[in-house]
Amino acid sequence: MAVMLGFAAVTACSPSASNGTAQAECEQQAERDPAVAEIYSRTNGDYTYAGYQAYYDLREAKRQAMLRCMRAKGLAPPGGVQAVKPRIQ
Repeated sequence: MAVMLGFAAVTACSPSASNGTAQAECEQQAERDPAVAEIYSRTNGDYTYAGYQAYYDLREAKRQAMLRCMRAKGLAPPGGVQAVKPRIQ
């Protein structure tokens, strides 16, 4: 729980989180998404190294949550190319 609170505090202070745009709102909402929170709690903070599956799981969960929010607001998601899913060995 402490990891989530610390990360939420950092995220709330980031420039994109404070500019009031729909994208910033969706970024904040993505951080509170149940799938994202589950990864934070499951990994005990071990999601920062790019070689771990949790790192990619977290990135994908945030991306999916962000897309759901942007679509719910009637906005086109940023980008337009499907994300490549890396293979972890």
